[in-house]
Amino acid sequence: MNKSIYIYNDEGVGELSLHCIKDYFSSEKITLISAKDIIQSGVPETADVFVMPGGADKPYANKLNGVGNDNIKKYVRQGGIYLGICAGAYYGCSSVEFQKGTKNEICEDRELNFFDGVAVGCLPEIAGNLYDQTLKSASVTSINFAGSSTSAFYWGGCYFERGTLKNHEVLAVYSALDKPAIISCEFGKGIAILSGVHFEVSQHSLERYDFNEVSENRLKTEMLGLLRNVNILNVKDMLERGCV
Repeated sequence: MNKSIYIYNDEGVGELSLHCIKDYFSSEKITLISAKDIIQSGVPETADVFVMPGGADKPYANKLNGVGNDNIKKYVRQGGIYLGICAGAYYGCSSVEFQKGTKNEICEDRELNFFDGVAVGCLPEIAGNLYDQTLKSASVTSINFAGSSTSAFYWGGCYFERGTLKNHEVLAVYSALDKPAIISCEFGKGIAILSGVHFEVSQHSLERYDFNEVSENRLKTEMLGLLRNVNILNVKDMLERGCV
């Protein structure tokens, strides 16, 4: 039987990340769920995994603060799995420090608090530039994952620091920074996996994505070149460890 994957799809979700997540889990049963759905009915107990994609986490907070976040926490606390990628990883921490000290800074608390520390980004040390929604701020970076070095797509993500509880485990580290890139956090009977890298983005998934504008198709060509040496991380193994 296919696993049941619920993917958040509302304001703030990046179209590319959403497409790549759907492609990554293409062999599973996928359901898209909105903020209204979560506020009114919560995340179904039958969901094996609830995914918060990349994009922008502030709109997530604007729509889900209060009842929506309480319902997400209830789902995880009762044994569910939260998978946060980039913006979804920022969103799963107790606070966000994004481009601190710049005109675009977002330094705010968040309610989910699966990781009782700070999501710090973006990381120009890795990308070469501050995040600006162009490939100038994207890169392929080396991470130490499952005991070996591999490559992953980075675009505006975070590392994790200053967590005080002993409920989290570092699953991957940015090789250039020696900072956590992917972590898992126990929460009640469930688990949250937070990834600062876009493990869902690969050359294969991007080839299957149709950009609408000519300029965006040029972006696609550039990204395919960038992704040529990216490995597909087997995050599904981590989800299995999380009792999927």
